[in-house]
Amino acid sequence: MEYITTANVLAWVFTTIGLLMMFLSYWLAATALFPRLVERCEEKFARPILITLLGFLAGVLPIILGLIVLKAFPVALKWIGLFMIAAPLFIGLLGSAGLARRIGRGMSTPIDESQPWRAVLRGGTVLSLTFLLPVLGQLLLIPLILAAGIGAWCFALRQRKNPPPLLASEQSEIS
Repeated sequence: MEYITTANVLAWVFTTIGLLMMFLSYWLAATALFPRLVERCEEKFARPILITLLGFLAGVLPIILGLIVLKAFPVALKWIGLFMIAAPLFIGLLGSAGLARRIGRGMSTPIDESQPWRAVLRGGTVLSLTFLLPVLGQLLLIPLILAAGIGAWCFALRQRKNPPPLLASEQSEIS
């Protein structure tokens, strides 16, 4: 029988805090590195059920195939299975940055105009704190939000808004 000790409690507390900080860090990094993509993902969260269903469809197959590869392939090729599992999770984190931004814009402040990342910080903090709800938060909300992020990412890639301007040399080739 295992006893509850201070070390066990602290291990769970710090693991949970680390997980929440990991989500928030990915959302802030996605916003800093891919601001237009996160903005398009934010727009896609106007239809959350549709993008969540698409995200499940697009994310479950690679994860299942990755698990099969991990079991069936030799040790030297197991990295392929790990990549097949990690890619949808990473894409889900990128896409769910749009949800964090959408929540943060609902709590906007005047400083958001000069520092747009603050909306993601606020929204991401609120969103990650919803994961603290036992069972529902960890086993239901995290997979739902990652699936919605995959769906938002898929829709955002499909519709490019404001493509980068053509260089002068490219414009002369076209005309």
